[in-house]
Amino acid sequence: MKFLITNDDGFDAPGIATLVQVLERHGDVLVVAPDRCHSGCGHQVTTTRPLHCEHVAAQRYRIDGTPADCVRVALRHICPDVDYVVAGINDGGNLGIDTFMSGTVAAVREAVFWQKPGLAISQYRTAAGIDWERTAAKADRAIRFCLERTLERHAFWNINLPADETIRGSLQTIECEVDRNPLPTDFESQNGKLVYRGRYHDRIKDPASDVDVCFSGDIAVSMIRV
Repeated sequence: MKFLITNDDGFDAPGIATLVQVLERHGDVLVVAPDRCHSGCGHQVTTTRPLHCEHVAAQRYRIDGTPADCVRVALRHICPDVDYVVAGINDGGNLGIDTFMSGTVAAVREAVFWQKPGLAISQYRTAAGIDWERTAAKADRAIRFCLERTLERHAFWNINLPADETIRGSLQTIECEVDRNPLPTDFESQNGKLVYRGRYHDRIKDPASDVDVCFSGDIAVSMIRV
C-alpha cells in the first residue's frame, strides 16, 4: 500500500516524523507537508498566489501552503496513484467540533473529494506533554484497526489517541460518534484586544462520544461522512 502523509503542524513537526515511522511498517510512504504550522486553518486553500513546492529529499516535499493545498498538489501533480491519505500525528486533539476547524482533518476531507480514502490522527495533549514513542505504539494499533475495516464511500476516519496519564487498565480502541457540543469559549480583554481563552479540557461531552472516549483514556475512532 502507498501512503501520502501530510499534517498541519508543519514539515519538521515530531508528529509527522512519528507517523512516517509507523506507516513504513504498513507500506510505502510519501510526505507532502506544509513548510510551517497551520493549526486551526480548517479547509483553507490558496488560490491568489503561486505555491512553492520544494523537493527536499526522495519522497519528501515541502509546500508553502495549507494542508488541503498539500493534498491537492500531491494528488494532481506528485502522486496521483497513492492508495491512502493520512494526516497527522497532530499535536493536540481533534475531537467533536474541532473537526471543522482542524487543518489535519481538512487534509483527509480533501482526499475524499479526490476519491481517496483518508485517515486523520491526533494525540490529545495535557499539561504533561506528549511522549512520541508511546504515541507511536498507540497510533500503530489505531491505524491497524482502521485498515482492517471497510470505510464507507465519501467518508474518512478520525482517530484521537488518549493522553498517557488518562489510560486506566487495558487500552481499548472504540469506534464512536463525533460529539456535537460547543467548546467553552472565552475571550480575555488585553489592551483593547480580545484574546481567545478556550477551556478545552472542560468541554461538555456526550456519553460514548469521541470526546468522552478519548478523555476517559481510550482510543476514539470515528467515521466521518462528507
